[in-house]
Amino acid sequence: MLKMKVAAILIAAVSCGLNSALLAESFKIREADNEPRSFRISVQVQATGTLKTPSKEKKPTDLPLELQASMDYIERRLPSAGRDARAWRSVRIFKQAHSKVVVKKQTTTIQISPQLFQVVAEGNRSGLVFYNSKVLLKRSDLDLLTIPGDPLCLQAALPTQDVELEETWTVPDWAAQMFAGIEAATTTKLTGKLLSVKDNQATLQFTGEVSGATAGAEVKVILNGTAIFDLKQKMLTSFKLTQQEQRSISTVSPGMDVTATIQWKRSLLPTEKGIPDNLVVGIPLDPPPISKLLQFQSKHWNVRLQHDRNWHLFQELPEVTVIRLVESGSLISQCNIAKIRSARPGEHVPPEQFEKDIRTSLADQLSDIVDAGEVPSDNGNFIFRVIAAGSATDLEMIWIYYLCANPDGRQVSFVFAVERANLEVLNDRDLAIVKSLEFLPAKK
Repeated sequence: MLKMKVAAILIAAVSCGLNSALLAESFKIREADNEPRSFRISVQVQATGTLKTPSKEKKPTDLPLELQASMDYIERRLPSAGRDARAWRSVRIFKQAHSKVVVKKQTTTIQISPQLFQVVAEGNRSGLVFYNSKVLLKRSDLDLLTIPGDPLCLQAALPTQDVELEETWTVPDWAAQMFAGIEAATTTKLTGKLLSVKDNQATLQFTGEVSGATAGAEVKVILNGTAIFDLKQKMLTSFKLTQQEQRSISTVSPGMDVTATIQWKRSLLPTEKGIPDNLVVGIPLDPPPISKLLQFQSKHWNVRLQHDRNWHLFQELPEVTVIRLVESGSLISQCNIAKIRSARPGEHVPPEQFEKDIRTSLADQLSDIVDAGEVPSDNGNFIFRVIAAGSATDLEMIWIYYLCANPDGRQVSFVFAVERANLEVLNDRDLAIVKSLEFLPAKK
């Protein structure tokens, strides 16, 4: 009899536990990826901190930094192009995007290029890739559009399985890296948690740390954000993210110690006000070659050129513009671009004089002129190239000089400096830049 009572108590206890488990409600916190819905998104960014610039002393100079930015656009998901990051793609129609940066009382404002009203966002482990299929972005456009916790990246961080209240999930490494926008991640710790559900509104928390390197700089970001997910409409509606970022000085950019607050709101648009099907159909699954290029247009001279996205503007002065090629965190090449005094129409600096000036400039560093000759051009410019070999600071170096002249007499020179060991990595990208040079019509 006693044994039967004990068994009954055990059965009752187990049944009670099972009932509690069955009563625990779980929630689907993810969006459908195959619905042709369009969303209106408004973004606000504020940041304060210090910019760290190199100085002659070992300790860098700290400059106060303030940033404000805003964006307003319509977005529609595009079909998946693959697994993980490649599954997250969208097309965006921008109403406006601008920023204001104040560094030690010096203000710089940036507006998105007016012809870039339509932009495709492609998921990539190192962050979203933005491009327009017909118009090249500038580096400033790319910097303006890139924000941590982008709505598309946050969707990728949502749980793939239903979750219960107070339950946490680990965001996959690729999604955490894309979320933070770090090129080469060494640490990716990002977790989500379902904090509460009330009136079909689920409150989610995201916390973590992502470290690694971007454009040759060591980067560490600490993330803490809160999102609202509408369970009825099955969509994220808002997000507020606080990001603390520490970035070292690199060969192409200053360091920084910044705290940023990123906030966005997202609303569902009626079909008639959304992005139509005919605009989506023409977007290919694989990004076109133009997605790998950027455009640089000089502030001081009336010229522009194209370069791949691993080239970064280092300095722009009236006398010279300096761009640097960085890959996998290493400096591959530096290019100095300078305006030369104009010649008469149809004329240019004689090649013999150009080569003589190179010998004078390199002096004792020069060991040999490897090659010299005219390079064919597709746009009517005269291009003369001189390849010189030598050494600098005990490194074997190659210098590739170009004289580029327009038929109207305007002239520009290029010099690409590259260690001999990195010449294969440069891989004729110097010539691609020079051949893309356009002398624009004089401004009226």
